Amino acid sequence: MSSASNTAKKTVEFEVAHLVPGMELADDIISEYGKVLCSKGSIINQSLIDKFLTWDINKVPVISEININPIADPNVQKFINSYNKSVSVVQKAFDDIRQTQEIPMSTFENTASSITDNVSSASQMIDQLYNLPPCDDYTFRHCVNVSAIAALIATWLKSPPEIVNAVSLAALLHDVGKSQLPVELLKQGSRLSPSEYSTYKAHVLHGIELARKTPGISRSIVSGIGHHHEREDGSGYPKGLMGKEIHPYAKIIAVADLYDEALTINSTSEDALSPYQSLEKLRAQIPKVDAKTSLIFIDKMTDFLSGNIVALTDGRQARVVFTNKEYPSRSIVQFEDGVVLDLSQSNLSIHYIVR
Repeated sequence: MSSASNTAKKTVEFEVAHLVPGMELADDIISEYGKVLCSKGSIINQSLIDKFLTWDINKVPVISEININPIADPNVQKFINSYNKSVSVVQKAFDDIRQTQEIPMSTFENTASSITDNVSSASQMIDQLYNLPPCDDYTFRHCVNVSAIAALIATWLKSPPEIVNAVSLAALLHDVGKSQLPVELLKQGSRLSPSEYSTYKAHVLHGIELARKTPGISRSIVSGIGHHHEREDGSGYPKGLMGKEIHPYAKIIAVADLYDEALTINSTSEDALSPYQSLEKLRAQIPKVDAKTSLIFIDKMTDFLSGNIVALTDGRQARVVFTNKEYPSRSIVQFEDGVVLDLSQSNLSIHYIVR
């Protein structure tokens, strides 16, 4: 196998004002009506730059002149290694908590710090969390995912580093109360009876109790744990808090939790959602969760989700060339034969990302 086949061309977004002749277009440029204005692989010249300006196109994806091997990218490697280690550390910490009834704070603090550091250096990997092999118990992976996503959201909200770290820690601990629930219950995913769901909801109170008796833990972290299932309209639990009564950390964690839960809780079943569907589900929850946090997350995530190879609900595969921010699962896709289809104008949708 040639070395060229082992390398991937890096795609970068360039402002049209910074384009120079000779660059190669990395993706088709699609109009809002689904028409291909310019094909992937086109070599940019001054005439094309002028057309982009005429079409009010501000940015286009181009191929970097430097090829990279994504597996050899140190940031990506570091992220994957840190992620796998974090899941293992959280799993052991939960086992220890079941035995000692104490939260090993230094373990969680170090893990949250590692997650924050690696997410900031490889934020483009966040949509790849769901391409990694699942672990036996989704709880541990879910805690790490929510911590990483919450840290990223806090960064996108332009929070200072101290806040980003605190949000990441609170998110890593948000389900610590599940260490007090029967393991069999946690493995059932979303298929819970009313009585089982009542038992499940008690994990928040268990988490608050564990946190409050932990020396040195801040009240903000405790609130992040205790409020993450509260909702803006008062429909959440355990206290039915509303709006400003809900701690800011918990507002971020709630968004990360809802997004990830839809993707991991049933990750091996037919009920599993794609990231595109999960974003739609999250958007529908905006009356219940913080709108600013949700919209920033949805806007940023849809940028990451363009370019994926996906399977449609009719079984065909295509590449996402433009992500519909309102309805991501009804984005514009292109088939291998070059045909472009706007899913919002059809009865099809994105079923899952092809691994």
